Amino acid sequence: MSYKLFRKILEELKDIGVEDLWFDGWGEPTYHTRFEEMARDASRYFNLGLVTNGTMAMERVNAIKENFSWVFVSVDVANPDEYSKVRVGSNFSIVDNAIRELVRNGVEVWISSVLMRSTVKDVLNLVEWASDVNASGILLSNLIATHPHMAKEQLYGKLPPEEVPRIMFKARNLAMLKAIRIVEPFFEYRTDRRCPFIEERSFAITYDGKVVPCLFTLHTFDAWVDGRKSKIKQISFGNLGRKHLKDIWWSEEYVSFRSKVRLATYPSCNDCPFWEGCDIAGSNEYDCWGNSPTCSFCPYYRGIINCPRSYVVRWIVGA
Repeated sequence: MSYKLFRKILEELKDIGVEDLWFDGWGEPTYHTRFEEMARDASRYFNLGLVTNGTMAMERVNAIKENFSWVFVSVDVANPDEYSKVRVGSNFSIVDNAIRELVRNGVEVWISSVLMRSTVKDVLNLVEWASDVNASGILLSNLIATHPHMAKEQLYGKLPPEEVPRIMFKARNLAMLKAIRIVEPFFEYRTDRRCPFIEERSFAITYDGKVVPCLFTLHTFDAWVDGRKSKIKQISFGNLGRKHLKDIWWSEEYVSFRSKVRLATYPSCNDCPFWEGCDIAGSNEYDCWGNSPTCSFCPYYRGIINCPRSYVVRWIVGA
């Protein structure tokens, strides 16, 4: 994101009444060459949150501790050897040292972990390690597969692995003993649907200024949901390079979309008996009820995927 666009966004976020701002997305925020400057500028007006893989956190310690209220570090497994297989090119000890340094400097650090078949057995070790580094909590989520080989790692669906409830039960009890908070995802589809983005009146802005309603539709990509390939098309309601944020937020199209999501006026594709052979469910462009775009099979909507957001830390501490 250009610095000029970033400054414009800050002004329009203030104008519309935004309180919390997260440095997040499908990339590493701390890698931006003007990260420190952007963090300082944004912290003057907003409560800041950061989602990072932690590989550059040690280099950015001062900027992080001075400007961010909450930091979520992505660590999927606490075993150094397994970690290097999941986070190829990263180094567990570097991330571990960075987290400890942030905590020593008074930063509220959460561990954000994506659960997979090959790593779920390590959850208890993850809880032990998170307690050892004095993390504030652990946010567990399921995997959004972006490659057919990754789909084999998914734990959720109509028949999740039998050992998952047992492992989660033990992890929950260990977390209580260690006095560390833990937020779990669902592993099976339930009747209720709740979009964490729409319900919390949040949205995302891409690096080039597009306003999108959630992280799931931040970009156009292929996702494997319940074993089948679906095309996820980016949903954008306007570009801040051409329109004011207030006009985009209150546009008829965006208001209508938020209303439909709140009322859950979408078919439930995930547990539909025709899901596997349905051509309509091959993308989020439309659904069999005539909605376009659609949230009919969004894993965030069903609580399968958790994302680091203000409502997580505030809800868990009762604020």
